[in-house]
Amino acid sequence: MTVRLLRAGLLAAGALLCGPALGEPTRDEATGLTLEPPPGYEVHRSDAGQRYAAAFDIRKPDPSEPGCRVGFQESPQNAGLTQDQINAFTAKKEWNDLIRATLALYYDVVSVEPFEQAGLAGAAVVGDIKPAEGQPPANVNARSYFVLLDTPRGRTTVVCVTAKEQFDRRRAEFEAVARSVQPPR
Repeated sequence: MTVRLLRAGLLAAGALLCGPALGEPTRDEATGLTLEPPPGYEVHRSDAGQRYAAAFDIRKPDPSEPGCRVGFQESPQNAGLTQDQINAFTAKKEWNDLIRATLALYYDVVSVEPFEQAGLAGAAVVGDIKPAEGQPPANVNARSYFVLLDTPRGRTTVVCVTAKEQFDRRRAEFEAVARSVQPPR
């Protein structure tokens, strides 16, 4: 029994340390952030930096494909709330205004819409990168799709990027990527 558990643990650790898994579920054991990528996508663990407790890149194998980034950020201010309370807040106009104002610092926000998944209510945002003041113009042809989902544990963010002219064609794919994410609860 112990040998079997040890072997299963080593296999699970190896799956996280090895190369990308095409279409295979991937889980960050420390946070519980789980991704089950849509067909044709692969998951790579990403440097979480100081902002995120866990982060992954999820993209098609094509190296020219910018793909998506998924990150989980622990949130002490959410800890005292229930999921129902969080969901109720995300249904309010103040939530959309807060999301729009926060992202408007760096993006021309095209839309903010409700996003629901597995009992979680959040927001799906479409935005175009703004050129930073005093900096060379940003990639003005890029459009981003964000999904923000809060739980009592924290916020899970999905960001997918593509060229503006491809966005409408790719939006359903990006939504499928967002729906493949299971935030920590």
